[in-house]
Amino acid sequence: MPYNKDQLKAIQHKDGPCLVLAGPGSGKTAVISGRARYLTETLKVPPENILVVTFTNAAANEMRNRYLQQAEEDKTAITFGTFHAVFYTILKQHLPKKPEVISEGESIRLLSDVFREHFREFQMDQELITGLLSEISSARNRGLYGNGYEPKEKRVDFEKAAALFEEKKRRAGKIDFEDMLLMTRELLKTDPEALKTWRKKYRYIMVDEFQDINPVQYEIIRLLAEPENNLFIVGDDDQSVYAFRGAEPSIMLDFPKDYRDCEIVSLSVNYRSSEEIVQRSQKLIRHNRNRYKKKIVPEKGSLYPVEKMKFATESDECRYLAEAIEKEAKEGIPLHEIAVLTRTNAGMTPVVTALTEARIPFYSRDKVQNIYRHFIMKPVFGMVNWAEGNRTRENFLKFMNCPNRYIRREDLRTPLVSLDQMQQMYAESRDRQYMEEKIEYLSYQLSLLQKLSIPYAMINFIRKFMEYDAYAKAQAAERRVPETSLLSVLDEVQETAKAFKTVPEWYQHITDVTYDLEALSKREPDMKKDHVMISTFHSAKGLEYRSVYIPDVNESVIPHEKALTEEALEEERRMFYVAVTRASERLHLLSVEERYGKRVALSRYLKEMS
Repeated sequence: MPYNKDQLKAIQHKDGPCLVLAGPGSGKTAVISGRARYLTETLKVPPENILVVTFTNAAANEMRNRYLQQAEEDKTAITFGTFHAVFYTILKQHLPKKPEVISEGESIRLLSDVFREHFREFQMDQELITGLLSEISSARNRGLYGNGYEPKEKRVDFEKAAALFEEKKRRAGKIDFEDMLLMTRELLKTDPEALKTWRKKYRYIMVDEFQDINPVQYEIIRLLAEPENNLFIVGDDDQSVYAFRGAEPSIMLDFPKDYRDCEIVSLSVNYRSSEEIVQRSQKLIRHNRNRYKKKIVPEKGSLYPVEKMKFATESDECRYLAEAIEKEAKEGIPLHEIAVLTRTNAGMTPVVTALTEARIPFYSRDKVQNIYRHFIMKPVFGMVNWAEGNRTRENFLKFMNCPNRYIRREDLRTPLVSLDQMQQMYAESRDRQYMEEKIEYLSYQLSLLQKLSIPYAMINFIRKFMEYDAYAKAQAAERRVPETSLLSVLDEVQETAKAFKTVPEWYQHITDVTYDLEALSKREPDMKKDHVMISTFHSAKGLEYRSVYIPDVNESVIPHEKALTEEALEEERRMFYVAVTRASERLHLLSVEERYGKRVALSRYLKEMS
């Protein structure tokens, strides 16, 4: 295939370090496979001395296949693999016993066991457990764990939980991905013969998606590359969006400092997107200060203006989104060439609802959050169920102490709950007569709730008159999460309830959405061809679509409300840049004026793109 002058310059780099800045749609895979051919066919480097490493099996397979399609002969001796696959191969050669790698699901189960045994008050908080596991992994990937690391999670003893988790793994005789990295680093630093062996084997190293590398991975790659330092790295610092996994953009930015003699090549042609999309995306990303300056030129000409639409409410926004997708499908754009990208997993829910109602098939690579099953909703449904006549003990337990009314489980002595009987029981109690008044007030609240029949009004009553918002805020403080993370779930559910006049109608809608989400998780890959993609910004990285819709381009969503520092805002801008540059022909940026009855501002990024 023909290469442009920048691609050719990168491909024909010979010895020593080289940094290739590869923006969206610039042909980085072609450059990596092309350089592999150049090394083996022109420079006559033995293929077994070449290592090409990346982050996913899909990317490694794509590069391998691209190379084999173009190679003059089958040179499968080149190693194409992920960091973990390559490091696992190294470990297997030197450890007396082949290590067994634990899955993420098993890791969660082991940490859950730690909570059940040592942090019982939090053992049912799956969100806390998975979040803590993620933080343990991130700290270890960045080489911070055990070095005075200050954890973000404060509710439990971080060091104790991490140590107990490590002990569980050791007893099970297993290692995780972080162990794999740390053990490989330790092996190469303490075993000179092992280091010599692998340096001799991998004389030429190429790293894809280098902007996503973490400090431990980088240290290992540097050890392997010495002393010849034939290190060829390809990436785009503007697409570094995995800080939460331990990736550090500064590694790529500082590469020329680590290797003073490195050659820098910038792939300046974007083959994916239209002129309008390239120009707007470049205006956006130039507002980041910590980056390599680049000039990106679109290979395609002008196609369609970037659409910016503002709607009164989220309902109007989602209705338009579904109608616009139907229109594009009629114009000849296949559904699998259309994507809806959201900043967060939670942002997918209204999109799923809108496409479900419009009977537009969709799929997602993410697990879409079912807000109706969020823990903060369980007591709300319990109170609605009570108003609808459900007096079972099981249902009453869902909400009896939300907020805390000091009702004891042992005081519920029958399968059905009678508040009149409970009030009488407390009245006759020697030491808990004060509870009589609390039960009387709860009975009064529930009697008023029972007189309401419209779901929206019931939720509003629960939140305001029954003080559930105050309870949610207290839960947020206890869990050390922003209040808005819980209140927004309540807002979203209350907003969806507006469309229904009765609880049975609303519950049927919830059943339908839940069914669709469960079906979505089981959908087979071969069904995706006729489905719209719904994805978070993170999961869409590396993909491209003819038409991309990005809803909720508003402050507190894009950028996210948690982005409080300049560094965090730059990462948010990079995420939005990744989303914008997934589009090849049409880009639709949607925003709202009001969310959940409150005015919201347009995202600052919209102005930056103008």
